[in-house]
Amino acid sequence: MRPGELISFMGLGIGVFIVILFIFFILRKRKKLAIALTMLLIIGYVSYFIFFPTIQENTHAKRYQQLEAYLSTTYPEKHFVITPQHFEQGVNVGDFEVHHLDTPEIGVTLRIKKDGSVSQVSTWTNSNYPTQQELWRVLQTNFLGDYALDKEIPEIKKIDTWIDGEITVFALTIDDKPSIAIFTYSNDSYGLIELTEGERGQLFTTEYENYVFTYIDEYYAEDSATIHSKSGDTYSINALEQKGLLIINETPLH
Repeated sequence: MRPGELISFMGLGIGVFIVILFIFFILRKRKKLAIALTMLLIIGYVSYFIFFPTIQENTHAKRYQQLEAYLSTTYPEKHFVITPQHFEQGVNVGDFEVHHLDTPEIGVTLRIKKDGSVSQVSTWTNSNYPTQQELWRVLQTNFLGDYALDKEIPEIKKIDTWIDGEITVFALTIDDKPSIAIFTYSNDSYGLIELTEGERGQLFTTEYENYVFTYIDEYYAEDSATIHSKSGDTYSINALEQKGLLIINETPLH
């Protein structure tokens, strides 16, 4: 039983005690009736306390069925995993974690209320702390701010990687659009510094500290390109040979 439920039972117990005092005050000349009513109240309170776990299990099972019906009606072409199927101590009755069958690392918490209505409480992920080489995978969680079961999770693919100490840069495609993601990484923490998204068939750049990062989409039509940094430096690139690669140019200190 959760602390909140224990507090509720304590409050209910205090209420029962107050009612008993009131009964004895009103029926002070009819003690047998007062005692009988008191026994009924105590038996009812104790029975409710004893059978409360069973009530929770039955309520949870009913709401599990309601959620199954809701998901099959709302998303008839999708398949989901719902947990927990059976009530577990420490879980709110009517709260379920739901995820698409093919994305077990990302999901939502849905709550079934007494009236049968369904609301989304939160989103969640169960990914472990990433390695530096696999840091790009956390980008999926960046799209979870307004994530819901009807929202498509972007398809992210790693194309190229550049690591220099704690700085990690990835050339990616996000739903087939070329992108560059810059992270900081250590054994204790990591963070996204910048995510730059381009368009298919284009060349684009982003800069961090004294580096210029360029990504040329594989459908780029030109054979060569010229890059201009913010500091005014110019770089010539053989686009024909470097399409689909992360290109790094270090800018001189001015």
